[in-house]
Amino acid sequence: MHDREAEVRAAISSVRDPEIDETIAALDFIIDVRIDDGAVEIALRLPTFWCPANFVYLMGGEMRAAVLALHWVRSFRMQLVDHFAADEMNRGITEGLEFADVFPAQARGDLSDLRRTFAEKAFLMRQGELISFMTRQGFSGAFLLQTRIDEFERLADGQGGRLRELWDAYLEKRAEIGLPMTADAVALTGAEGIAIPVDGLTDHMRELRKVTTSARANGEMCRILMASRKAGFGCGAMQVARDEGISTKGNR
Repeated sequence: MHDREAEVRAAISSVRDPEIDETIAALDFIIDVRIDDGAVEIALRLPTFWCPANFVYLMGGEMRAAVLALHWVRSFRMQLVDHFAADEMNRGITEGLEFADVFPAQARGDLSDLRRTFAEKAFLMRQGELISFMTRQGFSGAFLLQTRIDEFERLADGQGGRLRELWDAYLEKRAEIGLPMTADAVALTGAEGIAIPVDGLTDHMRELRKVTTSARANGEMCRILMASRKAGFGCGAMQVARDEGISTKGNR
């Protein structure tokens, strides 16, 4: 893999399917990355022809921003294939248009509310993983619900490994949804920032499991559908692109 292609793939490695909080790389959405000097084109295929346009627009916008942040990139082009709104999506994301400008009949304002909803779900899923891990390590629910951010930091620094990974992922979403990040803030709260009562932890964890179970089921369905599509190709990424009529000129 050429250095610049590796840079592009690294830049988009953190972009996630908003509904299931898994990376587009792990879900195998990327068909190919093509680079011609400072022009970058990313080709991708989703699990079904009918993947919701607003979900795709969130991912595409994040990819575009991540790629254009590379100092040497002059332009970005997205090539979504085999999707009912591919033409509109490719034009809108490539040109940096708002979702409402491309889909005026379907849009209700911008995508900020949808983005917030998905961020809150991811926050709850990551919190559930963190609590489950720490209870398996012997920490009580009462301790966890009263622990401040700085105390969690010390624990994560001390244990490292999986705890550090889970804590950092949780903090990322906590910051994204705008909850307090000060050292003395209670670390584990609801998505609205409200403290979780100790006697309510069982009910809270039940709700977290519902959110997580739904996301994991959707993620497994995505993988099954992607595997099914991929099994029908048998010809590699560049041949898929050619079959879809996507230009491969200037590829690296």
